[in-house]
Order: sequence, then structure tokens, then C-alpha cells
Amino acid sequence: MRPKLKLHVPGLREMDYRRRLLAQPETMAYNRGQPVDAPGYDVATGCIDFPMSDWRFWRDVWLWQEPSRYSAYLFDENLGAFVGEVAYYYDMESDAHGTGVLIEHAHRNRGCGCEGLRLLAEHAFARPEVERLFAELPLEREAAVRMYLTAGFREVRVEGGICRLELDREEK
Repeated sequence: MRPKLKLHVPGLREMDYRRRLLAQPETMAYNRGQPVDAPGYDVATGCIDFPMSDWRFWRDVWLWQEPSRYSAYLFDENLGAFVGEVAYYYDMESDAHGTGVLIEHAHRNRGCGCEGLRLLAEHAFARPEVERLFAELPLEREAAVRMYLTAGFREVRVEGGICRLELDREEK
């Protein structure tokens, strides 16, 4: 069954979903061994600790800062459950908004990532300040690159094993 997703900006009481998401070794395996600059990052599993003491700060930084930053859970109405999260953030160096998508391992290969990116783009481009979205992914993350391409992003360059994908407002 195809997912029927909607964006859901979580309240403070719903931060536990993010804590559980970031603690799932299968979900976070893409992160394993990477140079991640985050407190509580476990290089062996890729997991990131997200204690309750960080919830309010994270919410204040990511949830009420549009158009600089935005984050939302993906809620699958067919399942009645969250399946992941999407986000964008302004990157001054690129003069564009970087994107991120994280789908729970159990819900991958159902189209959640592509649909989540489409919803994120629709939400982002509703803001006049957001002109371009991008992602920079290692080429070995083939499934993630394919997901972005399927969601409408285009490859603009490959340099040093990193693929840059972009989606402009007009392309949406």
C-alpha cells in the first residue's frame, strides 16, 4: 500500500519519536563511521543520542525559524503512525536551502522518502524566500541519490565522490 503522507510539526511531547528514530541502528546505518559533529553520536552504529534535556532547544532552533530552518515528521495516514522526518535549512555558502530526509528502516522502499521530499518542496516553495533546495550525498548512497532524483531533483555535479542534487522553484 502506497503511503498517504502529510507533514506534521511535532509538539514537545512528540519529541520522543525523534529520540527513538535516531536510536535505531538499522535506520541510522547510513551514518555509521561518518564524521558527524553531534553530541552523543556513536560512530559504530551511526545513532545519535537525543535526550529529553535537548528537546526544547532543538524545537526552538528547528521548528520556529522559517525560512531559515524547518523540520517536520512524516505521518502516514494509512498506518496512523509517523514514518520519518524531513527538514530544510538555509546554507549561506550555497545561497540555497539544504534538505534532509530520514525514513525509518521499517518503512523504506514504500515511496515515503520521495513523497516526503515532494511535500517538503511544496511547503518550502510556498515561502518566497526559498528559491532552491539541494542535497549533497556520497555516491555510494545510491538509494538516497535515486530517491532525490525520483522526487524531481536533478544532478548538478559530482565532485570528490559527492553528488550535488538540486530542485529549483520553477522545476517543482
